[in-house]
Amino acid sequence: MPVGHRNAMLAVMSDPYGPLTQFARPAAGETDLRYVILVSAVFVGAFLVTPALIMTVLPLSGQIAFEEGRTAFGTWLQFAMFAVPALAFLWTLRRMHGRGFWSLIGPTDAAWFDLRRVVIALIAILFVVQIVVPWGGAGMIVEIRPLISWFLLLPFALIALLIQVTTEEMVFRGYLQQQLACLSLNRWVWMGIPSLLFGIWHYWNGNTPLEGFVYVVWATLLGVVCADLTARTGTLGAAIGLHLTTNFFAIMFFGIENRPHSGFALVLFEYRDPEEVSAFIAEFAVIWVVCTLIMMFLTVLIMWLAARIALRR
Repeated sequence: MPVGHRNAMLAVMSDPYGPLTQFARPAAGETDLRYVILVSAVFVGAFLVTPALIMTVLPLSGQIAFEEGRTAFGTWLQFAMFAVPALAFLWTLRRMHGRGFWSLIGPTDAAWFDLRRVVIALIAILFVVQIVVPWGGAGMIVEIRPLISWFLLLPFALIALLIQVTTEEMVFRGYLQQQLACLSLNRWVWMGIPSLLFGIWHYWNGNTPLEGFVYVVWATLLGVVCADLTARTGTLGAAIGLHLTTNFFAIMFFGIENRPHSGFALVLFEYRDPEEVSAFIAEFAVIWVVCTLIMMFLTVLIMWLAARIALRR
């Protein structure tokens, strides 16, 4: 083994989060927490206002499609709309901190390399989890969309998903992780706070408080893994790759008819009455939550290990 390569490996082993220092350097120019709160508030505000803005420019049919998210167009809009709060966030970032998009990403070539490595590694893992493992209890299949039309949707779905995951990653793992790393080297600060906020951000994905709690745990775990990979690599590439692949498999292969984000799904399962589902979950709440959390933890752990092996970090 060449001496230089061996020394680099020893450095990574002794300080796995060493690249975080370089990654956070663009944030060192302005570390005032008031600026961080303001920039974050602009992003949240823009995200909350965007649906109303989109509804004003769409015809009635487009408004219904966007609100329900059951068609390909409606699902595409629900993910692509992240471009609006992303632009508002970047404008505020420039005004408050004097820096732009690429300062949140890290070295471009390295980020692209990390993204590709993670995506390739996770495709095999998630294929097994999502497709090969039987979907016990998922319900009866009501529709399998034509493969040709589904393949034609893939480029549009990838564009929308890339907008969504890049927006969330540049805010939570880019901006917040960089800013907090400049304030404290304690990983509970720069890793824990953005991950918890990311989890809370997903609470409203659930139909009930219990489902919302599960979403919070899932997103928090995913946030921790993405924060860890970002600190190990010094770029957002790995985090974007993991997030993108996870969301791709979540919406592209299986969905439930008449539910949001089902417009891209290849296979649609029967729709179940929310009251019946809620009653079932309530009756078996403890078992359901425990089993769900175990499966989520194991899935995230496997993805994290696969990404680290692919990145050799």
